[in-house]
Amino acid sequence: MRTIAASLAGALALAGALVTAAPASADETSPLLCTGSVTVDYSPPLGPLPRATSQSVTEKLGTAGGGSCGGPFASGTAHTVFDQEVSCLAQGLGDTLVQNVVTYHWSDGRTSTITYPVTTVVHAVNQEIVTSTGTVTAGYGVGSVSERVAVYPSLSLLDCLGSTITQQTGLLTVTLL
Repeated sequence: MRTIAASLAGALALAGALVTAAPASADETSPLLCTGSVTVDYSPPLGPLPRATSQSVTEKLGTAGGGSCGGPFASGTAHTVFDQEVSCLAQGLGDTLVQNVVTYHWSDGRTSTITYPVTTVVHAVNQEIVTSTGTVTAGYGVGSVSERVAVYPSLSLLDCLGSTITQQTGLLTVTLL
């Protein structure tokens, strides 16, 4: 009887140690898929010739951006600003040269900082599709792979030639796997 009690006590102690040393909860490592919207403000406005342009990017995911989130959050937002040479005739091509670092602020107060070193741009069927792939470097999902896909309508040629494009809005999908 004493052996059974000692074995049970040892098993309980081991179970307690395992619970204490357990890895992060599934909530901290579960995949995330959010849809929403993205808005880019250009200063100075985009024109037909490349020029140094500040791009202020506001991303709204889940309920914040008219989309949804599958995972532990209802919504998230991010705001980044970067400068690059850009024109509306070769729009998006400069994005492949810029490493983006984005910090998403989730609805429960947590954050995820993601570095996107790889970006591709495809122009097809009156759309511009910008796909960035990277890694979560801090916060929720650290170490996870992330993909961000923004789909914008093609810009008006007349607005481009008139150098009057100050803003662009599109649909956004962000995943953490």
